[in-house]
Amino acid sequence: MFAMGRLYIFAHAPWPLLLALALPAPAAPPEIERELAGVVDLFYGMDFDEARAASEALAAKRPEHPAGVFYRGISSYQRWIAEGMRSTETLRAFEADNEAAERLSRALIKTSPAEGHYYLGASLGFRSRAAAGQRKFMRALPDGAAAVKHLKKALALDPALTDARLGMGMYHYFAARMPAGARPFAFLLVGEGPDRELGLKELWSVAESTGVSRMEARSVLATILSKDDEAGWVKADELLVELCARYPRNPVYRLRRAYVAVRRREYEAAVRLADPDGAWIKTLHPSVRTPARAWALYRAAEARLLQGRPGDAAAWLGALDSLPHPRGMKDWVLLRTGNLYDAAGKSALARETYARVKDKQPAALAARFRDEAYPAGPKDAAPFFTGY
Repeated sequence: MFAMGRLYIFAHAPWPLLLALALPAPAAPPEIERELAGVVDLFYGMDFDEARAASEALAAKRPEHPAGVFYRGISSYQRWIAEGMRSTETLRAFEADNEAAERLSRALIKTSPAEGHYYLGASLGFRSRAAAGQRKFMRALPDGAAAVKHLKKALALDPALTDARLGMGMYHYFAARMPAGARPFAFLLVGEGPDRELGLKELWSVAESTGVSRMEARSVLATILSKDDEAGWVKADELLVELCARYPRNPVYRLRRAYVAVRRREYEAAVRLADPDGAWIKTLHPSVRTPARAWALYRAAEARLLQGRPGDAAAWLGALDSLPHPRGMKDWVLLRTGNLYDAAGKSALARETYARVKDKQPAALAARFRDEAYPAGPKDAAPFFTGY
């Protein structure tokens, strides 16, 4: 499915929604669909260069179809994310291909309406996602809403279009996770209300199918179930085991398994999975290798800290000093550093460190630690972040 996993329509909007690793699954004639299935696996495996090459080959073979340029654009988008959303050149490459895909999609509507609406929704969805990543929310929201409307049109024209059903499942579920005051706004934009139960039902129906969207649905469900507000730790881990086996070069699934292990208080398992100095790090694409190791170090340190082994935790956190911190990590490291000061009886240093934590979620924990010092205080684990 196109990007509801990456986009959710409202991901990166002013209200917090999680960022899942979900990539487009094909909606195309059988001869294109077979090629796209392989391209999608390359994206999930974070083989960015190979995915771009495969997309370019498809674009050259079928220049009238949006699939090739759309996926070539997604290869640039993924690289932009992996680079920390810093490269203007990479972003412009994505935007050019995405605009080309939008033009071809509008033309395709005339001869293949369901497929055309699907790819038009995909193009608008990723355009919204990129705008949201730059915090241009007023630009992101209308495109996101239009993306869902095109999905609905595609599904009305072809009820068997699994990709569109996956997208609607994600919309129904994630819209229901918004704050109550924002839900009417979602209805106003999209014309359909949130429904958590329906969304989960739609997602599981795709996840248990045999189509090419199956793996994306399972990826999205693994993300959902490994969030604290669902806490479906056992089922999440089952899905993540499968995803790790299929995509061993994708660090997100492995690190999410480590997070789930921490939430289940299986600290030794969490450290084994994080394995910051393990051979698995060296197999990753260069663009994700450093941030993956940084998150592995953090996850291992957090597991040891919550296990009651602050000395080991300090060693892992200390190793982070030589690495750039991925987005979302800095304040969590400050929080855990404060915990280490508490554990060593250095309460003044701990309180000073807690006061420097600014991001909403770690700051809320820091306030609790000021009232009840670690280790007596909360044993919460950091929410899962990737920065990819």
